[in-house]
Amino acid sequence: MSKEFHYLIPFFMLLFLCFLCLEQIKLSFEINRLNTNQQNLYIEYEDFKDRNIKLLTQFYSNNSPATIEKEAIETLGMVKKKPKQLERKIEKNEN
Repeated sequence: MSKEFHYLIPFFMLLFLCFLCLEQIKLSFEINRLNTNQQNLYIEYEDFKDRNIKLLTQFYSNNSPATIEKEAIETLGMVKKKPKQLERKIEKNEN
């Protein structure tokens, strides 16, 4: 029995070592996959930031008073009225 036990310990240690090696390889692939995902997410994030800036610029451009006035004139046929000139009447009080 002691002879069999003597061979079992190195055998189990070898199995354990193989298991650890396989786990290390598996974790290495997992880390590589996660790094690739992180790079892809960063690229997508930068793309969303660029799109957001373009959309904000377009929003402010489309909602500017000059653009609204141009669309009102061209599309709706609205005409901007000229301001009326007010005359001031000054009355002199004689005391």
